[in-house]
Amino acid sequence: MRLLLVISSLSGGGAERVLVLLARGLAGRGHHVTVVTIYGEELDFFRLPRGVDRVALGLGKDTIGLVTKLLANARRILALHRAIRAARPDAVISLLGRTNVLALLATVGMRVPVIVSEHTDPRKEPLPGAWQGLRRIAYRRAARVVSVTADIDSCFDWIAADKKAVIPNPVDFAELEQEGPGIEFPWPHAVIAMGRLAPEKGFDLLIEAFAGLAGRFADWGLVILGEGRLRGELESLSARAGLAGRVLLPGTIPSPGSTLKKAELFVLSSRWECLPMALIEAMACSLAVVATECMAGAAELVRPGHNGLLVPTESASALAAAMSELMQEPAKRRVLGQNAAASVRQFDLDRIVEVWEGLLS
Repeated sequence: MRLLLVISSLSGGGAERVLVLLARGLAGRGHHVTVVTIYGEELDFFRLPRGVDRVALGLGKDTIGLVTKLLANARRILALHRAIRAARPDAVISLLGRTNVLALLATVGMRVPVIVSEHTDPRKEPLPGAWQGLRRIAYRRAARVVSVTADIDSCFDWIAADKKAVIPNPVDFAELEQEGPGIEFPWPHAVIAMGRLAPEKGFDLLIEAFAGLAGRFADWGLVILGEGRLRGELESLSARAGLAGRVLLPGTIPSPGSTLKKAELFVLSSRWECLPMALIEAMACSLAVVATECMAGAAELVRPGHNGLLVPTESASALAAAMSELMQEPAKRRVLGQNAAASVRQFDLDRIVEVWEGLLS
C-alpha cells in the first residue's frame, strides 16, 4: 500500500516522534511510505528511517495579518495538493489539528481517503477560533478521525461513531533496548523527567518538589530532558532554590532510552496531558514512576501501588511526598519498574501498526 503521512514538521515533539515511529513500522511491513512536512528541513530534529521518502514544502513561516495568513494557507493547501497528487497514495494519514484541516482541504476533488489523527486535548489546547470552525467543516470529509484515547475521542461527538477510532501512541521497545551510552549523570542516583519546557508540563512544580527533598537526599539529582521557551525561567528557579549542580537540563535527545535507564525514578509533573509518550517510554524502560492525575484514565495507565504512584495535579507537596517514598525504597522502585514495563507492552510498535493496518484495510 502507498501511504502518505503529513505533519507540520519533524521537530522534537511527541506527535512528531509518533509519526517517525509509525513511518518506521509501516515501512517495515512492506508499505511504501512518504512523509510530507509543511515546514522545511530547518526544523528537523527526528530523522526518518531508511526507505521512507520525504517531501519538505518549506511553507511553515509564521505570518501576520488576515490577508497574509489566508494567502499563506492557500499556498500550503496548493503545495500539499501537488505533493499528494505526485505521491499517488492509497491513503493519507495526517497528524495534529491545523495540519489535519490543511490535508483535508488539499484533497478536495481527489478520491483518496484521509485519516486525521488527534494528539492533543482540544479542551486544554484549543485551536484558534477560525481553525475550530474549519475543523468542524473539514473533519466531516475525513475517512476516519483517530484519537489517542477514548477521552479525546469523546470530544468529537459531532462526528458519526463509525467514522471514529481510538489508536494509542506506539513505543518501539526494540529501539529502547538497542540505544547507545546515553547521558552521564554527576550523582549516584537521579530523578528524571522529559518533555517540552512549557507551562503545561509542570516542571516548575517538579523543581519546587525536588528542592524540598534535596537536603535529605544529598546523593540524588534531577534531570529534565527537553527544550522550550521556559528554559531560562527553569534555570533561574533552580538557582533561586539553591540547586546549583543538582538539576541538569541537557536539552532534547532523539533516542532517550539509554538515558532513561540510567535514572532510578521518572516523574510526570504535567498539569494536563493527552497520552504522554514520555511516561510510556519511561515505563517501557522499567522505571518506577510518579505521575500527576493530568489526564482522563490516568489510573488505568498508572495503577497506584502496582506500577507507579499517582498524585493530584498542581501540588508540589504531593509530588515531593511520593518522590520521597520511592527515593528511599529501592526494592519498591524495582518492583514498580518491572510491573511498569509489563503493563505498557500493549503499546508495542508492532501491535499498534497492526491496528493501523486493520483500519487502513
